[in-house]
Amino acid sequence: DLLPACNGEITTMSFLQDVVDILLQYVAKSFDRSTKVIDFHYPNELLQEYNWELADQPQTLEEILLNCRTTLKYAIKTGHPRYFNQLSTGLDMVGLAADWLTSAANTNMFTYEIAPVFVLLEYVTLRKMREMVGWPGGCGDGIFSPG
Repeated sequence: DLLPACNGEITTMSFLQDVVDILLQYVAKSFDRSTKVIDFHYPNELLQEYNWELADQPQTLEEILLNCRTTLKYAIKTGHPRYFNQLSTGLDMVGLAADWLTSAANTNMFTYEIAPVFVLLEYVTLRKMREMVGWPGGCGDGIFSPG
């Protein structure tokens, strides 16, 4: 029923709005000092409490929304004021917005023709980084390499 299905616009917008609502509730809860950093359960407890098996048939949109809520219920709240970790730090709102933007665009950055703005942003960011380390005029080359 979701896009690109014919007449899928209303269902798609409703579903995505529900997902955004779930995410925004999680973000707000993440910064609430009265909540736990994590609702910890041992793996065997979560395996017994929920059905994590892959089904032969697609899930309904309601089941997917329930899975989103469940996933976030047991996620570590990295934005929580009492969360500390050596590898990951809090939740950056601008970074979150950028992540949503890049996920929605769902493009690769291998050529300007397929991702003009993202390729230009990579170019100017790398030039600025080269300037910061002292390369004259930011001259040089580079590429972002995730992972």
